[in-house]
Amino acid sequence: MSQSVRLGLLSAFRRLLQPLIRILIRNGVSYYEFNEVVKGVFVEVAERDFNLPGREPSPSRIAILTGLSRKEVVRQRRILASGNLFEAASNLDRVTRVLVGWHSDPEFTGPYGMPIELPFESGEGPSFAALVERHGGDMAPSAMLEELMRVGAVEKAGSGLYKVLTRTYIPERLNADALERFGEVVRNFIETYEFNMDTTDPGARRFERIVFADDGLRASLVPAFDQLIRTKGLQLLVELDNWLSAQELTPTATNKNEPRIRTGLGIYHFIETDDQRQD
Repeated sequence: MSQSVRLGLLSAFRRLLQPLIRILIRNGVSYYEFNEVVKGVFVEVAERDFNLPGREPSPSRIAILTGLSRKEVVRQRRILASGNLFEAASNLDRVTRVLVGWHSDPEFTGPYGMPIELPFESGEGPSFAALVERHGGDMAPSAMLEELMRVGAVEKAGSGLYKVLTRTYIPERLNADALERFGEVVRNFIETYEFNMDTTDPGARRFERIVFADDGLRASLVPAFDQLIRTKGLQLLVELDNWLSAQELTPTATNKNEPRIRTGLGIYHFIETDDQRQD
């Protein structure tokens, strides 16, 4: 790697880290804690993605790749092997699946595809408990209902029925699910960009496009642009979500054992302020 490319890469990462570091400082996370996480990620990625074919990556090789000491590599590998860093299960995915199922599963939608109001339990016919059992994994229906009502995604409609208000789950600021969503969104975007940078065939690159006003948009027009994004963006996402849900509801004998690939599309609206432009 040439010196100019190295400096350009470090400069890009400096800009990338600035909003991330702001979040950490705002919430009392120190450099020491962040540094420990970074060392672990260096070791994890070097071991997983840069090993030689047919050979177990040694601490010495990982130390060469990462610049860490061999002793530090051994320590980080021991921490990673303990499996105590992160919680594997995610409420975020479960809640999202329940909301999508309520809007797309024929058992829980009406004649025109609208989600029907559900009792919590029912001896026969659709119910919220049955919805959670089908789409929410092993999460308890009562806990799922409590969370959906807490974030305003579901309300009580009377006569013991519950009504869904949205198919999108956006957790409140800084709870565990919101932080997990933040990590997923940023990681997905960066991995798409990394893949495209590393792929020489333009036709094999993943879809990644951006539109913006070349000379900036008049401040008075930003609310109108925001509303346009919300309307058009949601329409596209709902259309794609319905297509994905339809594939899950029509399994065939030939694809039951086919490998599963986690894939999707994200849309975001950016606004760059004067001080951020100078970063």
